[in-house]
Amino acid sequence: MEIIQFLGRLHPLVLHLPIGILAMAFVMEWLGRKEKHASLLPAVGFAIQLGMWSAVLAAISGYLLSWEGGYDDTMLWRHKWLGIGTVIISIIVYFLHKGKNSTIGKKFFFPTFGILMLLIGVTGHFGGSLTHGSDFLTEPLFGEKKKEAVAISNMDSAMVFQDLIQPIFKQKCVSCHNESKIKGELLLTTIEGFKEGGKAGLFFIAGDASKSLFLQRVHLPLDEKEHMPPKGKKQLTEDEITLLEWWVEQGGPFDKKVATLEQPEKIKPILAKYTEVDKSVFALDIPPANASAIQRLQQLGISIGTVSEEKSFVTASLRGRKDLTKSDLKQLNKISEQLIELDLSETNLDDDLLSYLNNFPHLQKLFLQKTQVTGKNLEVLNELKYLEYLNLYGTPLEDDALQPIAKLTSLQNVFLWQTNVSPKAIQQLQNTRPRLQVNTGIEEDIFGKAELKPPLIIIDKDIFTDSALVEFKINFRGVDLFYTLDGSVPDSTSLKYSEPFHLTQTSDIQVIAKKDGWGTSTTAQKTVVRAKYQATNVKLNQPPNDSYKAEGALSLVDLKKGTTDFKDGKWLGYQKSNMIATLDMGKNLEVSNVSVSALEDTGSYIFFPKHINVSISMDGKNFQKVAEKIIPTTAGPEPSLIRNFALPFDSQNTRFIKVEVKSNLVNPSWHPAPEAPCWIFVDEIMVE
Repeated sequence: MEIIQFLGRLHPLVLHLPIGILAMAFVMEWLGRKEKHASLLPAVGFAIQLGMWSAVLAAISGYLLSWEGGYDDTMLWRHKWLGIGTVIISIIVYFLHKGKNSTIGKKFFFPTFGILMLLIGVTGHFGGSLTHGSDFLTEPLFGEKKKEAVAISNMDSAMVFQDLIQPIFKQKCVSCHNESKIKGELLLTTIEGFKEGGKAGLFFIAGDASKSLFLQRVHLPLDEKEHMPPKGKKQLTEDEITLLEWWVEQGGPFDKKVATLEQPEKIKPILAKYTEVDKSVFALDIPPANASAIQRLQQLGISIGTVSEEKSFVTASLRGRKDLTKSDLKQLNKISEQLIELDLSETNLDDDLLSYLNNFPHLQKLFLQKTQVTGKNLEVLNELKYLEYLNLYGTPLEDDALQPIAKLTSLQNVFLWQTNVSPKAIQQLQNTRPRLQVNTGIEEDIFGKAELKPPLIIIDKDIFTDSALVEFKINFRGVDLFYTLDGSVPDSTSLKYSEPFHLTQTSDIQVIAKKDGWGTSTTAQKTVVRAKYQATNVKLNQPPNDSYKAEGALSLVDLKKGTTDFKDGKWLGYQKSNMIATLDMGKNLEVSNVSVSALEDTGSYIFFPKHINVSISMDGKNFQKVAEKIIPTTAGPEPSLIRNFALPFDSQNTRFIKVEVKSNLVNPSWHPAPEAPCWIFVDEIMVE
């Protein structure tokens, strides 16, 4: 067994040979087709043969390495068969090259060689994903940027695990302990994984750092085989090790704030390093503006003010100017470095003139109210990385303008009163940027009390097997939050929120915000589902559309959630038809809830189901209906949204569960394409 393990572990060494050799052969063949490089052609055959045999060796060693386990089955299956395919195509390329002068060789050799190069790239990608995680290739471009240390503005209110501890594991440990590559059967992407530990035992002992396995391995000499992280990987810093030891000694909490834990003297300076520094414009060291330049601007009728005696920053106002031109704005170039506040309200500023504002890189406040800015050119503001305040009150702004506004990372306040932006678009902006204060200018003497915004519901996972951590957030002081877990509308007699809490069963969360002198917020709602049981088999009454079939029927019970991108390969899609799924639980179980996760994207003709029925059976033949849910069809266009529809019922013993998901079949009358065939998309059916 040891020799097999040794040969398997040669795979990372051997696999680079066919990649390099065959790539070199391809380039030689391509260049050799030109007369001046024709001397390369005689060596191509030898290179292809050498690359072919090294591909065979790589495939064999990779197959032996897969016996060790600890890899995602689906990704391993893809990598394995792509590797075998690479070997087969390399053999074909070899024989086509030998018959290069034949009719078949002339026609198929070089195109097949090109296919081989593509196959090598795809196979290598899946291999890298197995070793380093599924987003290894794309993470630098599209993933969150990694930082050596998190930056926290309010350390006392920070969550210990979420804000301090988990980022350390993400940077230093998760590449080997994720869903795609579970080394040592240890998963560090879920709280359950931390608690359960791995093949070697418990990951940590709460309250005892010295007996915690992962810390013991952290302190092993770097050359020791079991030192973690392994030699060659990025190592933990002394501060990170101290933080991890402190977390364990404090009981290894997953749901406590920093302020609730004891902070020994050695911890305080480390926490101070993690506290966010001033990144505002006031942290910059800017030289004073030229006094004569300021005097010249004032003579032109531009009001210039100073921010403070200590700082060199200035403000400028052209408020009320109806003859504003680009040359007027160019005059401000003389103070472009010092200008942090610009008032262009009630001017003739339009989308064309707006494009000139990116010449003022340090703008912190921008007043554009009652101008002709429509939002078509707001992307130019993305270069203003210090912009915190933006007033667009009374402009002909449309919904599309909120997309570039959402990308203004430093923006803290935006005013959208009396614009053409819809409440739904404002709510979507608030969901995207929960800390952004969106002022819609509602005045009490006209509309009554100003209404609070609904709280944000934060859940660490929508589907859980053991428990889920729930947190409510609202960026407003002195607000009380009241919630229910049974789908009923909350009021001031409902449960009062004080700190994050755990759920251990499927719950329909409803929460409101209340404050004296303010109108109660609308209700925020979210359904979180416990998947206590997992079906062993699933049968569908008819297959899904070929373009949206995920991994087949079992995709409905694999606990892998789809995203709002219905093309992500995790959804089962049905056009103008219903779906019936029969789940075989493998044995008799006591069941009391079935939940169905569905997608709605009205612009893509995808609607939530109109009706869901749940029936149960002991023999798989005679079914009894135990629950149903009627879902109203949306009354207008909506952004892409995923919802879990819970169907609770009295506890019953059963083995088979039939779930009928009924479609609207056609688009509603308000849709731009009324009566056209519509879709239903389902990704998970969860049983509790």
